[in-house]
Amino acid sequence: MLASCRRFSSFARPEPELDNAPRRTKDALAAAKARGVRLGGVRAKGLELQREAAERAERLRQVFGELATLSARSAAQELNRRKIPAPAGGKWFAVQVIRVRKRLEKQTSPELKSRR
Repeated sequence: MLASCRRFSSFARPEPELDNAPRRTKDALAAAKARGVRLGGVRAKGLELQREAAERAERLRQVFGELATLSARSAAQELNRRKIPAPAGGKWFAVQVIRVRKRLEKQTSPELKSRR
């Protein structure tokens, strides 16, 4: 054990310490919760970012409608060709197209979904 502690001294902790870590973590979380600290969940900033993303997707609805028959990769290439900025301001990638498509589908009214 001593040799391995020397070799990996920055990672090594005594064995009892490893056994106590999960208990200490649970105790600290319980204490924070008792103090009224909100643990996890969606915060105001997260809701704001979701709203902004939904608005951005809605502004792109017509363009995405035109590109609906293309694969995500081809749609990203076309968006870049048209010089439409990606959400972060850079190039479009397939994963971003997929996310915007999902967001637009989620935003579609229920009566429109039932007609499909």
